[in-house]
Amino acid sequence: MRIKDEEAKSIDKLVASVLTMLHEWQEQKEHPQPQEQIHRHSFDIKSSKVFTTMVSVSMLCFVSLVGNYFLWQSKQQYKDDALKFRIIRVWRGCSPKEILWLNDVFDIHRNEIAIKNIKKKTDGYDLELKQKADSLMQRKLK
Repeated sequence: MRIKDEEAKSIDKLVASVLTMLHEWQEQKEHPQPQEQIHRHSFDIKSSKVFTTMVSVSMLCFVSLVGNYFLWQSKQQYKDDALKFRIIRVWRGCSPKEILWLNDVFDIHRNEIAIKNIKKKTDGYDLELKQKADSLMQRKLK
């Protein structure tokens, strides 16, 4: 029995295609292409880790706010104390009665209007001192 030339050619084509497919399969096996992996995370509030983290962050924020408030208060106290010493310098000393009045205005019964007036007096005194110092410096230069 003889195989016709056309049938032989089609068998050769079939064998060639099978060989190329085997070669491609072997290359894929040797060098696999990386596949993209998609990770999905879901956070459930009922989870103990998520709940603990949320409580910890909330406590940290609360502690930070309380700390900032106390720092702000102490900064305000330093400003008030500096203004008290400036007005004492303007007065060139003070009596115990004036110290009690300053404590009353700044600490016991805070009076913003009186504090503004004290600040104006001290600023005016500082400006006056600067002008005197400038005039003395100009006299020295002449």
